[in-house]
Amino acid sequence: MSRAIDPEGLRSAGTELQDVSDRFLTELRTFLADLSGFGAPWGDDEIGGLIGAAVEEVTAYAAECFGSVMEELGVVGVDLNRMAHLHEVNEQAIADRFTGLGRGLG
Repeated sequence: MSRAIDPEGLRSAGTELQDVSDRFLTELRTFLADLSGFGAPWGDDEIGGLIGAAVEEVTAYAAECFGSVMEELGVVGVDLNRMAHLHEVNEQAIADRFTGLGRGLG
């Protein structure tokens, strides 16, 4: 069974993944800035302090998780672009070798 590799498709998918990653990270930063702009709406009493601490921890953890996943998605995009490039280089090297063999045979 043979498989066709579409370097332009790989490159396009890689670029789109990088764009999605960049846009998401920008939106995440904007969201976190907006969220911090609300201050501490839960109040400054004992219960409000507990709620505030929980909200801050959960927000920080979620932001770290989302940020990490989106950064990794951007890395996958870079890798797909590299795969496309390497495939084209390999295909050209194979074509050059066959051309050389053809000249040598005849």
